[in-house]
Amino acid sequence: AWAESGAVAFNVEDPAARSDVVTTILTPGLTGAGNGPDDLRALCHARMGVVLGMGIGQFGGRAFRIGHMGHVNAPMIMGVLGAAEAGMGAMGIEVRSGLAAAAETMARAIRP
Repeated sequence: AWAESGAVAFNVEDPAARSDVVTTILTPGLTGAGNGPDDLRALCHARMGVVLGMGIGQFGGRAFRIGHMGHVNAPMIMGVLGAAEAGMGAMGIEVRSGLAAAAETMARAIRP
């Protein structure tokens, strides 16, 4: 849902090829002073206590990462998505709600 606005993009387009332990989110729409991925990371950490990983290697300054290994469940990931989404909103970056899309996906997965 976030990718629809062009502010962020998938690093790996094919869902079957994505990592089970980390997601790298490219940020082509987050550019400029005070409006980059590192600014989003700093805001989420300082104001919400949520640590987003920095882009590494070729993705330095062009991405952020969400780790999801170890004892992490779907509601925890939804919390991180909500914080990142709130951070983008606070920075004036318009994205469709990824949190709502995640909740819809989870509802389909747990439906009896």
